[in-house]
Amino acid sequence: MCRAGVTRGGLMDFHRRYKLVLLAHSQPEYREIGPFIAAISNWSSLSEFTAEYRRRLLHLLSHLPTVANHTNVLMHVQGYFRPYLSSAQRQALAQLIEQYRLGNQPLQAPIAQITEYLAEFPNDYLAQQRYFSFYLQD
Repeated sequence: MCRAGVTRGGLMDFHRRYKLVLLAHSQPEYREIGPFIAAISNWSSLSEFTAEYRRRLLHLLSHLPTVANHTNVLMHVQGYFRPYLSSAQRQALAQLIEQYRLGNQPLQAPIAQITEYLAEFPNDYLAQQRYFSFYLQD
């Protein structure tokens, strides 16, 4: 993001791919940085915008992700599969997320189940999200 050749589209794509990671770190700042990046065309200087975006991004990422924020992300993602999953599958995923929230399952458990559903029921937006690979490695 700091190298030469940064474009408005490139910054927008970067932000789009990391939305769920950002949401896991800070919901309030996630809600602030979204409109900021959407207003990129209002800035006459891309380098000034990039510097301010980087400052805001680093501040947002300075907040450690919380179980509550991860749970929110997982429940949000679960909604994308609602039309495709049976009632039993939806309930099982909800229970897995709840078990993570309670500390009885690692974060990787619901993420692994979601990535299986993503393979079975492809979704372009979710497929581009770095959240799944980012936290599946833990």
